[in-house]
Amino acid sequence: MPLKAITFLGNPPKTKERPFGYDQKCYQATDGSGATCESPFVARAICQFYQPDELYVLSTAESFANHWTNLVAHLEDQIVPVPIEIPTPTNDEQIWQFFQKITALIQADDDLIFDVTLAFRSIPILALLAANLLRVVRGTTVRALTYAEVNYGVDEAPIHDLRRLVQLMDWTTATDAFLKYGRADDLIALARHDAGDALTRLADSLQTLTIGLQTSRPTEVQVTAATLEAHLQAVRANPATPAPIGLLLDRISAEYTPLGHEVPTEPSQAEEVLRGQAAIMAWYVTKGMYVQAITLAREWLVSWVVARAQGNLFAEEERALAESAINKPHNHTARIYDRQQRKERQVVVPPAMRAAAQHRLVASLWKRTRDLRNDLGHTGMRINPRLAADVEHQVKEVCRRIPELLT
Repeated sequence: MPLKAITFLGNPPKTKERPFGYDQKCYQATDGSGATCESPFVARAICQFYQPDELYVLSTAESFANHWTNLVAHLEDQIVPVPIEIPTPTNDEQIWQFFQKITALIQADDDLIFDVTLAFRSIPILALLAANLLRVVRGTTVRALTYAEVNYGVDEAPIHDLRRLVQLMDWTTATDAFLKYGRADDLIALARHDAGDALTRLADSLQTLTIGLQTSRPTEVQVTAATLEAHLQAVRANPATPAPIGLLLDRISAEYTPLGHEVPTEPSQAEEVLRGQAAIMAWYVTKGMYVQAITLAREWLVSWVVARAQGNLFAEEERALAESAINKPHNHTARIYDRQQRKERQVVVPPAMRAAAQHRLVASLWKRTRDLRNDLGHTGMRINPRLAADVEHQVKEVCRRIPELLT
């Protein structure tokens, strides 16, 4: 794909000391190459350092009238620049004109260099936003976002690449998506792109957490969330981690570490595990993940009955007995399928389990939860399915009341 460079032409006044308006500068690359370029115009240095296929120069009519001919003369052995006249963006209409001028230059999958050295007033901010917009809507790769440190009376002008600002926008957008929707895909890609050990471990942890949440695996979520803070701390401790990214990591920590539990399969931890799963359930509701929320709610009620009988939350037979107790609270026995013998057998339901299953709130929530889970599982393919808005309301109400059983 073509490499396109966009730069700006300022309008410095011409004086006796500066007959062309611009001072001769020694532009210096700061990428370690040691490359330099002697010229009054940063555009020449950009072309020498990056070798773009096309160069677009944005400026006002006045600037073009005063400096265009001189600029073309300094670039004639490198590239033929294309002038793009723009207004000085001072109101909404002119801002949209600015964006339209830039987006018209860029095609899908172009590589792009933005130089904002001579951009005027608010244009550097708009250029940064335009670069980010083009990456999203056109698939553009921003190869560099350059700014030359030009000081009056100083010959040297190092050129800095400000792409980290674009990357910070990536991290911000990705973190926002993770916090709002529980999807860490973009964060994972960013972390793995940096390829550091700490970031790689964080990426692995976020991937496990995301998959666990999406596939309703509360135990895996709790174990992973319990280790998350250590991975975040390792990234924060890396001197190469920019401070703003550290702030974003703090938000991730605040959102997800409360979901953690180191040993959720330990029978003695049943009460804490149930509290943690209730937090995951609430998290699902805030993210609009109602299928996962009601699926967990249904299993949570079974777990609560098991826990009240001092049972093991992960024992298949105990869960089957608890479910039978909820469905048939007055039956003293239940038929349980024996996987080893491949047949059913009659098992006595522990009295404590029967007593827990007869709790008024359990009975009420079980009926609603079971119906909602079935309705969602059948995707509304019924004669009289619930409306989506009603499903949302009912799921929220059930999940709101479940923690009452922990008081």
